[in-house]
Parts: sequence; structure tokens; C-alpha cells
Amino acid sequence: MLLMPFRRVYLVIVSLIFICNTSIAQNSIHLLPKSSSIRVFGTSNVYDWELYVELQKKTPNYKIPNNSIKDLKNILFKIDGHKLKSKENAMEKMAHKKLNLSSFPHISFLLKEITIKNYKTTSFNALAIGTFLVSGQQKDVILPINGNFIGNKKMNLTGHIDLKLSDFKIDLPSAFFGLVSADDEIKILYSLDFASKKKLTEDMLSFNLTP
Repeated sequence: MLLMPFRRVYLVIVSLIFICNTSIAQNSIHLLPKSSSIRVFGTSNVYDWELYVELQKKTPNYKIPNNSIKDLKNILFKIDGHKLKSKENAMEKMAHKKLNLSSFPHISFLLKEITIKNYKTTSFNALAIGTFLVSGQQKDVILPINGNFIGNKKMNLTGHIDLKLSDFKIDLPSAFFGLVSADDEIKILYSLDFASKKKLTEDMLSFNLTP
């Protein structure tokens, strides 16, 4: 009579070990803030302006299901809007005010899907389909990505996207009673370095290729 309970306990233990080992084997990446950057560029009728993101020191781990980039879905990248900085104090304050950070303190990008367009042994081009959430307004976008594997466990992603402040119903910044007014168009440039838990290989890309 004692044999059956023992077998059940044994099977439970084996199942837990298998689940734990599967979890441990799963790959993940995390952002390296010191070598990463996100910059926002814009123009006005008088001068060009620039904002940059002061990236947080501690960053979350993003799991890579099945060690396949195509399975990266529903991942939320979020920054504190107050970390959007400028070398000019007046520009920084104006940006924070126009973004209505008191009501919407975070700026986020929800990654819905990644499509690999082409790849080589250590580099690839991809499209990230997702949604920006800024000042309480959503904007669906297709974000181009240029990716490079750096060594065995690092990856760099670069690219840019053109947007409009009006996409998020943001009033155009102005100064000196309207004598200086910003244009609607902005450009976001990014260069993001990630460290991987496991070795990065071409297999992560080859299963994702879209004809």
C-alpha cells in the first residue's frame, strides 16, 4: 500500500526537476544601459533640438522562448518620462510639460511581433511590430532593426523611426510668445546593447526567416 504513494511522489519530483531544468536552459537577454542610447531629434523655425533618455541602471530580463527571436512577443519596454533629458534645462522642462508627465509618467513600447528579413552569421535585419504609448495616446508602428552579434553573448540593435508629435496629440512646443516654434516631425534613434544568458547563434535567426 505504501508503494503507490511513493511512486506518485517520485513522479512529482521528476516532473519538477524537468520543469526547473527547462526553465534554467531557456535563454534570456537584458539591456546594458552604459553602452546603450535612445535619442530624440527635432527642429524648429530657429534651431534644432535633441533629447536623450537616461537609462536606468537595473534592467529586467527578457526571455527568448525556444531560443528563437520570432517568439519574442508581448514584451513591454518602459521608461520613466522624467528620464527624458536635455542639455538645455528650459527644453527639458518644456518637454516634460508637453508630455503631461504628471498624468502619464511613463513612455512605453509594446513589442507584438518580430519578423527577420535577412540574416548572416553574426548580423540580421528585422522589423519590430508594436505600439508606442506616449502621453496616454497609442500609435502602432513598424520599427526597423539592424542587429549584430558581438562575441558570444552580446547583441547590438540599432535603427531609427520618424514620428510626429501630433501622432500623440502633443501640442507643439513654443517659446518667446510663439516666436520660436517646434516642427511636428521628430526622429527617434536608438542603439541598444543586450547581454545574453546563453551563447547567441545563427539558429536564433534561421527559424524566423520570412520569404
